[in-house]
Amino acid sequence: MDTKGLLYTRKKIHFKEGDIIFKENEENCKEMYVIDSGRVNIVKKVGDTDITLTTLDEGDFFGEMSLITGSKRSASAIAHTKCKLHTMDKETFESNLSKNIIFTKQILETLAHRLEATDTNLKRHIQRTARLSKVFNVTG
Repeated sequence: MDTKGLLYTRKKIHFKEGDIIFKENEENCKEMYVIDSGRVNIVKKVGDTDITLTTLDEGDFFGEMSLITGSKRSASAIAHTKCKLHTMDKETFESNLSKNIIFTKQILETLAHRLEATDTNLKRHIQRTARLSKVFNVTG
């Protein structure tokens, strides 16, 4: 993401490798993050297993869904490497959306790509489940 001209609530918050930035199901989410340097894993708990959904790099952002919807965090964010992040609270995020068309376009494009990836993964899972049901003659 092109970060020129964006407003931030806080700049250059430091995390060490392995630090938890936020946890899945966390409530009262007040910030989203933009990666200034380093890498961040987005992790979802499935049963007792942590599954890495994606690894984000410099210029990527995360945590915006909770700002947009007001919902709990849908996944955890964990520093994959030492990293520096900028934050935006809801007010700053909305100000950037209204004043910076490039930022708005980048947010929309990224959300659309993430939705496409989720759709692809869901289709793959449904196909795998259907094949297993046929192999093991499972109905229901």
